Amino acid sequence: MMTNRFAVLMCWTFVACGPPLTPEMQLINDAAEAMGGEDRIAETETLLLEGEGRQYRLGQNFDPDDPLPYWELDTYRREIDLANDQWRVLLTRTPMYLMTGNPVLREEQTLGIDGDTAYTISEDGTVRRDTAETARDRQVDHYHHPVTLLRLALDEGSTAGNLRQEDGMDAVDITSATGETYTMYVDPATKYPTRIVSAASNPTLGDVTLTTRFEDYWQTGGLGGFGARLTMPRTIVAATEEFTTWELRVEANADLDLGDLGAPEEARSAVPPEFRADVQVEEVDDGIWRLAGQSHHSLLVEFDEFLVLVEAPQHDARTLAVIEKARELNPDKPIRYVVNTHHHFDHSGGIRAAVSEGLTVITHESNAVFYEDMVGRPHTLQPDALARAPRELTLELVTNDVYDVSDGHRTMHIARVRQDEHANGMLMAYLPRERILVEADSYTPNARLVPFAANLLAAINRLGWSVDRIVPLHGDVVEMSMLEGAI
Repeated sequence: MMTNRFAVLMCWTFVACGPPLTPEMQLINDAAEAMGGEDRIAETETLLLEGEGRQYRLGQNFDPDDPLPYWELDTYRREIDLANDQWRVLLTRTPMYLMTGNPVLREEQTLGIDGDTAYTISEDGTVRRDTAETARDRQVDHYHHPVTLLRLALDEGSTAGNLRQEDGMDAVDITSATGETYTMYVDPATKYPTRIVSAASNPTLGDVTLTTRFEDYWQTGGLGGFGARLTMPRTIVAATEEFTTWELRVEANADLDLGDLGAPEEARSAVPPEFRADVQVEEVDDGIWRLAGQSHHSLLVEFDEFLVLVEAPQHDARTLAVIEKARELNPDKPIRYVVNTHHHFDHSGGIRAAVSEGLTVITHESNAVFYEDMVGRPHTLQPDALARAPRELTLELVTNDVYDVSDGHRTMHIARVRQDEHANGMLMAYLPRERILVEADSYTPNARLVPFAANLLAAINRLGWSVDRIVPLHGDVVEMSMLEGAI
């Protein structure tokens, strides 16, 4: 009798007489038990996270190392269908930074993912299917929560390995059946997951680390006894590299009826959009062309022995198309320089492409370290033009003095827009013979809000530049009187 009881006890200890758990699975099991139990997590069908917080704008800080500007999230609601790996976020946000153009100062937005269909629903109900890259990012984001990642870890097709200790936390790598790997860090005392880390690709920064941190666990969800409840974090902070991108304070509930979280039919039936550069040429003056089309423009200026391009915007696709068009316009002269107005990602995202084509980058000295780092960063997950054709970065730096590009026939003055509140190293260019000013973001013609226009005019007057026309890198060429009138 005693022998039989001992056998039953040993059988229970070793999980129904099966093999003992690996150390990695033991850690995962411990985390699941701390949050409410393996069965409870496996049986949970829906999650609802509701609260408030901040959403940050990656690549739009005042200086490259500064904290990011942000929207205040007045409301945040994340609905998750765990059985079908779908989620939808509904939020209301207010910008807490100076904006240009025609912004919506308070907006409602809905973002979602359903399989490989990412979508956005605007405030007026318009449904848009988002890019395949956005879908991949949101699929990864789905597993940056302790409940969803533990469910993945407990799935038969997943594997767990590389148990270790880092920074006082237990860490384990969880790899899905399709090959994505997430690292979960667990507090050895409480057994609660403290952060989840994974790798991703950013068009400007290349290979990046995504980190989501969790604090203030609280028992919630379920209406039955203790076994029916879950313990989940109320503070969630997400970051890309060292930059915080989301800060959330939420209350969580499980197994509520959230309705159908599938993608709207308009999104599901649409083809994922792909960027195709549309470069439209406008001759501004003799030997000066505006390379426009779409949202971000460039300017090409001819000198006796070479060409100068002002701005390599957005990403590889746009900048490479602009360079190709520039060479078509003047195939007998090399493009020697690209003038970068400022470091914001939508205006510097093509710098690596320009370097791959052999262009020297002219930028403000405050951007030097950032561009050296940007050009040196690995792009192994999604190789770009520079990863495929490596070249060294050559920089020419603008200080607080005026920097000149000249060949005796034509001169271009390049100067910093001092006291600019949009970007610390903001540059503008001036062609004195043609009395043309080139600028980005300081003034957008016909925009509803132009908060930086007065400072731009002050900068022009301080330098004594006599401007007749402005070539904005957003918007159409206008007379100087338009800027003066806007102010």
